[in-house]
Amino acid sequence: MKILFTSNKTYRGSLDGGWWYFYLPLQSLGHDVYFYDTVKGCDKTYTEVIESFKPDLIFCIMTGDANIAPKEPWQDILKETQSGRTKTFNWFCDDTWRYDNFSKKACHYFNVCSTPERFRVDDYQKDGYNNIIVANWHANSDFYQIKDFSSKTNEIAFIGYPTPSRKQFFDKTKVPLKFLNGISQEELFTEHCNTKIGVNLSKNDNDPFKKTQMKQRIFEIPAGGGLLMTEYHSGIEEYYKVDNEIITFSTIDEFAQKANYLLKNPAVCKKISQNGYNRFLKEHESKIRLSKTIKNISQT
Repeated sequence: MKILFTSNKTYRGSLDGGWWYFYLPLQSLGHDVYFYDTVKGCDKTYTEVIESFKPDLIFCIMTGDANIAPKEPWQDILKETQSGRTKTFNWFCDDTWRYDNFSKKACHYFNVCSTPERFRVDDYQKDGYNNIIVANWHANSDFYQIKDFSSKTNEIAFIGYPTPSRKQFFDKTKVPLKFLNGISQEELFTEHCNTKIGVNLSKNDNDPFKKTQMKQRIFEIPAGGGLLMTEYHSGIEEYYKVDNEIITFSTIDEFAQKANYLLKNPAVCKKISQNGYNRFLKEHESKIRLSKTIKNISQT
């Protein structure tokens, strides 16, 4: 299939997840993929790319944020959608908190859209959209070099940007957690593989209501062979068996209690991490997730 992948190639100056988790695995699946960078554009206009490349599918991750991606070709995509010539698709990222001010207003630009939040499907349908599929985050196993569990040197770590709410959370707990931020994507792969217990906090500081949401880290931690210890988010049970493949928590005290137990019981930690890794390989690896997504797009 010829796919015109339309997304920001970089974020904060580094190659973004669209490159590692979408573009490269789509190529690995055998698709002919053209990357249109919504940050810098390319040497052709978007319309010229469509006319010369003649894609079977336009696969987008549009943000609606000109500060992140100033070259997003909204009107060109709408024109292509309305023409009926090429199927157009958008992968929405933050529907927990961006549904009302972005997703439901942008959905009509595409033939098909996805949401990472199953509960939002009803909202889309109430707003007149029947072109919605559920497609969650994933991780590309090609970049995770699995290590023996006992050789991992990070006992428990959070890998990500230290937002105010995250910093406040960890400041209130005495768990000896390693905080890793400001690292490259390649270093992120390495550190996930070097971590026994990887922690995920599910709130986004950009959300004024601080609701939990599905995060890519939920899949990156098991991809590295670590135990995923995540702040609970409704619907997580669809992706992992709680207390068997992952560990969840809802409060600071619950996090501290469970983290300290796991640190004192490495055999338990190792067993759960292995179960989570097996589930990741079966369902949440990028090429598996994207194959399913493309099939669902074609059937919608």
